[in-house]
Amino acid sequence: MDTFILHNDEQNILVIKINRPPDNFVKLPVLEQLHTVMRNVVMHNGYEGLIITSAIDGIFISGHEIIDIVETDKERKLKKHLRFIAELLLSIQRLHIPTLTLINGHCVGFGMELALATDFRIASDDDITIGFPDVKLGTFPPFGGIYRLVKLIGETRAKELLLKGKLVNPQSALEYGLIDAVVNRNSLLDEGIKLLKGFSRHAPLSMTAIKRAVVDATLKDFMAAIQEDMEDYSTILNSYDYSEGKKALEEGRTPAYKRK
Repeated sequence: MDTFILHNDEQNILVIKINRPPDNFVKLPVLEQLHTVMRNVVMHNGYEGLIITSAIDGIFISGHEIIDIVETDKERKLKKHLRFIAELLLSIQRLHIPTLTLINGHCVGFGMELALATDFRIASDDDITIGFPDVKLGTFPPFGGIYRLVKLIGETRAKELLLKGKLVNPQSALEYGLIDAVVNRNSLLDEGIKLLKGFSRHAPLSMTAIKRAVVDATLKDFMAAIQEDMEDYSTILNSYDYSEGKKALEEGRTPAYKRK
């Protein structure tokens, strides 16, 4: 079995590196391994924080291979798969310890969904892109990314990024409020550990209670919203327009959408 999730302990900070060469396009086996690691983190009392990053130079996560979903037993399996991913991201968001994404390469689509599920985000100062290009592919972020984005940067800015499929560089992402800092690539991990260790001096039970309360406050309407997102996403993936958008992209032409 391939190992897609690499992990090691750095000063009681668990560092997870996603490793699916060459582009870190994630598939179900990657997410299943990540789910297993998350369960182990919940049962482990020694970790003071969690870092998620990439093992591939220049790429954090470039997307999710939804084509595999569409081709497997259609509606039932699709919805089951979507729920699994949404619940995985929710488990990261609700983790009892501080969490951080280190964006060390292009972070688009599902990569951004994953990054938004952690408490904090730091990007390297490389020539990389960050955001949701989903609308250009005829889809949208279905796993809670829109909800989290609006909570993070506000409705107006979220609409601008999402409706344009706008990708930004790290400095612009910082100005939008998408990330918390931009640092040199060579010091990215050190800065990440430093940030999380800054929380470890505080009482663990107090921090766990605060995280639970903060997350629960943001999730009051989340479950209803994400259920609607997944229903819409399922419909889109089985639409003519989605098929036309994919085909047009492959053929390098402007898609002729029919709103069906």
